[in-house]
Amino acid sequence: MNKYNFKEFLSRFMNDVDDHELFAVLKGLPDFITNEMWLAGGAIRRTLIGSELSSDFDLFFKNEAILKQYAKSLEGKKAKKTAETEHHITYCLDIKGNTRIIQLIKIGYYESPEAVIDTFDFTIAQFAYDGTDLFCGRYSLWDLSRKRLALHKLTYGVATMRRLIKYTKQDFTACAGVMQSILEAVVNDPKVVQSNIQYID
Repeated sequence: MNKYNFKEFLSRFMNDVDDHELFAVLKGLPDFITNEMWLAGGAIRRTLIGSELSSDFDLFFKNEAILKQYAKSLEGKKAKKTAETEHHITYCLDIKGNTRIIQLIKIGYYESPEAVIDTFDFTIAQFAYDGTDLFCGRYSLWDLSRKRLALHKLTYGVATMRRLIKYTKQDFTACAGVMQSILEAVVNDPKVVQSNIQYID
């Protein structure tokens, strides 16, 4: 895993980092609970490649108590709960005239940002932010810059296939190697298919 001061990292290729859309959204959210929760996944990936943040913001937590504490803080900011499953709670919150979708992930709880991103399927998804630092997989920045899909770990097979289709529509390349990796993982452990898991599609 790699770790960088996120704003310093972004300042190498963008101006006015503090004014970036990601940080404007984060300023509209309740403060992060230090060392207890992390933003991870697509919002960070989109920031790094300069795409609009049109998707949701996925927050991961150390335990259920921290998730519930943060949910109360969101509701205190007038966020509206729009959905809840066994895997996540979804809120909508108006931030500077834009409705933002905030997902509190409860499919699992994690000791660290490294533990969060170690569960992710594709290397291009392995990004987490703790309010100061960017955490990423060993090959995540390399694969992201090449728009290459490489499998890190297969845990929820059907959800991974959905994301593979989604990413190829965003011009990421799924080479034969990633297809083979997915098939081999399913052959080695058929339970990873888990077609009912859709928590971060």
